[in-house]
Amino acid sequence: MLWVAGLVLWAASVSTDAACPHPPKVEFAAAEPEKRVYEPGEDVIYTCLPGYVQRSGQRRMICPLSGNWNEPTIKCAARSCPYPGNLENGFINHTSLTYQNWIEFSCNVGYILNGSEASQCTENGGWSDKLPVCDPVICPPPTIPEFGKLKVSKARPKNVYTFQDVVQYECIEKYALFGNDSATCGADGNWSRIPQCIDVKCARPTDIENGFMTFATEREYDYLETVQYGCNPPYTLDGPRRSRCDKNGEWSLTPTCKSPCQISPKKGIVLYFGKKVKLQDMKPRMILHTEDLTFYCKDKEKDCAYTVTTQCIDGAMTVPSCFKEPPWYAIFPTYTHASEMKPCSGV
Repeated sequence: MLWVAGLVLWAASVSTDAACPHPPKVEFAAAEPEKRVYEPGEDVIYTCLPGYVQRSGQRRMICPLSGNWNEPTIKCAARSCPYPGNLENGFINHTSLTYQNWIEFSCNVGYILNGSEASQCTENGGWSDKLPVCDPVICPPPTIPEFGKLKVSKARPKNVYTFQDVVQYECIEKYALFGNDSATCGADGNWSRIPQCIDVKCARPTDIENGFMTFATEREYDYLETVQYGCNPPYTLDGPRRSRCDKNGEWSLTPTCKSPCQISPKKGIVLYFGKKVKLQDMKPRMILHTEDLTFYCKDKEKDCAYTVTTQCIDGAMTVPSCFKEPPWYAIFPTYTHASEMKPCSGV
């Protein structure tokens, strides 16, 4: 009987030693069923905690006869959330897009965040808060300067102006605009500096020598008002025909009347506006300022002729030294004028 009792005690001792303790802990996972001890052959199933997903390894483990659990192979990692998308006119700050991590939203200068400032990646792989919107800063209706107005532009719904909107200014008639002709809605909700409209006057323009002004009376002239100039014959206007009252209270430009040039040679054939003309037949014997006169010159050695052109500049004109007036006997048919000779080559 004693040996039977001993055998029972030995069997009980072997059975107790072979039981497995609580299975090894796995990061981000839990084992079920949860017991104090496990008999050989019993199994446990590892499950990733909420917010984590299995990346590798086996979920099931069996208590071996030795009573020592094998090393678990299952690996659980934080669930990833999708990129929330681009934040128009803003940016997203983040270090990780996985469970429990936060992303933060910011707007560019000139824009205001409308919605949550941050969002957390949840256990189901979604974001706790939806993507916000970056709305542009709103400016009040722009100030209109005295004697000024806005240029007509596209219609503004409810007269609302937002960041970087631009308005164009102009002044009413007779007033000059000083400053920028446009203003911009700034990031601080204020407009850039608006211009001024100032009443500008010009004194009566001065007369020009050998010329005249049309309808130039003794009075003050308004901004952008014009006068027209002309010259007395045979003088030529040099410069703009019209002069304008500018915003600085001065006239834009004043032309001058340039003198004609007297033709000193009395005889000879010249080119005037592309036609051969006898000097003795020209009446009056002058050309106007900036007009050209082309003289014929002889090259006696080569028995040919060439031309030299001169221009009248405010009463001054140089006759080419090579030009010679025809002699008295040029009236005879045997005399050959320079204009009738063959042209010199290369001259």
